[in-house]
Amino acid sequence: PGVSIDIFERMPAPFGLIRYGVAPDHPRIKGIITALHQVLDKPQIRLFGNVNYPSDVSLDDLRAFYDGVIFATGATADRALSIPGIDLDGSYGAADFVAWYDGHPDFPRTWPLEAEKVAVLGVGNVALDIARVLAKTADELLPTEIPPNVYEGLKANKALEVHVFGRRG
Repeated sequence: PGVSIDIFERMPAPFGLIRYGVAPDHPRIKGIITALHQVLDKPQIRLFGNVNYPSDVSLDDLRAFYDGVIFATGATADRALSIPGIDLDGSYGAADFVAWYDGHPDFPRTWPLEAEKVAVLGVGNVALDIARVLAKTADELLPTEIPPNVYEGLKANKALEVHVFGRRG
């Protein structure tokens, strides 16, 4: 009560990694968007999309209109790994690949799916999502929320083997 919240979002649509960071074959997770929309529908909350900080709005602009400013920018890049070969052709970070298969507008519309043997380093949720997407056929993903360009790209996927590597620790 008595609190108003304005949300400035760089993308045209809200929800960051739920929209652009979850594999398309996870409809239950993507269903969280429905619940979050109920929050945004409250009259004391306003969403402004397509607003880039600091080119569209500066910290001084925000301070002139708000008593408090919170920056919640989310994860936007992979952590740099210092391992031999990380910079070779055919080596990619998970964030870029996930952004491609989720149709993030800032990422390329195509992806070079030319490797027959693919290594996925890591055993977390994102790594396993990537391995699963690469191991499925495009037609198996068609009933999901997969973007049309990704469906077409996955039809040309040459991966015959997907190996997942983890470490003990």
